[in-house]
Amino acid sequence: MSYFYLDTKEFDKVAQTIEKFSDRSVAEQIINDYLANEGGKKIKEYIRAILPVSGRTWNGKKAAASQTDPFRIQGENLAVKVYTKGNYHYLYFPDDGSNTRHHRGNQQFMFHGAEKAGDEIVNGAIDKLVKRLEET
Repeated sequence: MSYFYLDTKEFDKVAQTIEKFSDRSVAEQIINDYLANEGGKKIKEYIRAILPVSGRTWNGKKAAASQTDPFRIQGENLAVKVYTKGNYHYLYFPDDGSNTRHHRGNQQFMFHGAEKAGDEIVNGAIDKLVKRLEET
C-alpha cells in the first residue's frame, strides 16, 4: 500500500488558515468532510487516468480498471484512504510486484495519482475553510 503525505510547506498554508478559527475542531471537521468527499474523488480520478490497460480480453473478464470505478474511499481523521474494490486488488501488484513474471512492477501509479492531486486538494481544503470563515 502506498502512502502520500503533504509537503510541509503545503501543510503550513493549511495550518495558517486553521489558526483563524476560534474553534479548531470546526476546521478539522471541514477538512475531514472535504477529504472524504471531494478530495478522495480527485485522488481516484488522477489514479484512474494513469492506470495501465493490458488490452487482454476473454469471456467473463471484468472491465479494465481505467474504464470503471475500481476504488473505494474511506475518510479518516485529517486523512483519506483510497483503496481498491475486490475484483481490482491486482492493482497493488504494479506498485510493488516487480518480480512477477508478466507484469512490470514499481509503476507507483497509486502514489503518483495522489501526488498529482495534492495541490488541488490543499487548495480545495483552504477554499472550504475560507468560505466558512466568510460565512461567520
